[in-house]
Amino acid sequence: MKKTSVLSFLILGFLVFSFLLMSFPVKAQDTSKASGTLPDEVNKIVTASCTPCHTSQGGLMSKAKLNFTEWTNYPPKKQKEKAAKIYFELNKGAMPPKAAREKRPELIPTNEQLSIIKKWSESFTADTI
Repeated sequence: MKKTSVLSFLILGFLVFSFLLMSFPVKAQDTSKASGTLPDEVNKIVTASCTPCHTSQGGLMSKAKLNFTEWTNYPPKKQKEKAAKIYFELNKGAMPPKAAREKRPELIPTNEQLSIIKKWSESFTADTI
């Protein structure tokens, strides 16, 4: 008798949960201003300097702050904010972190690469957000 009651309770719970899920409409993602991909020249820099940490396979903190695996899912406004932050952090020498720069100096973007990132971060306009 006890097993039947538990099974009935679980089935009833599943039915209620299913009903609740169907009751709430799924909010469609706004694709009117679809997020863009990284330009090739920026992608080369990001791939060399950033993606060792800032992807879904990266560390928890680094991918929580910026995840290039999810870049195209970021809304344009978030992309603009992240692009500005990327340039800011690279330009002040905070990224890649000191420990990473010491172990792998090839991660450090050159002045030319910083210029490319700067131009890209400034290319976001009011009509892109």
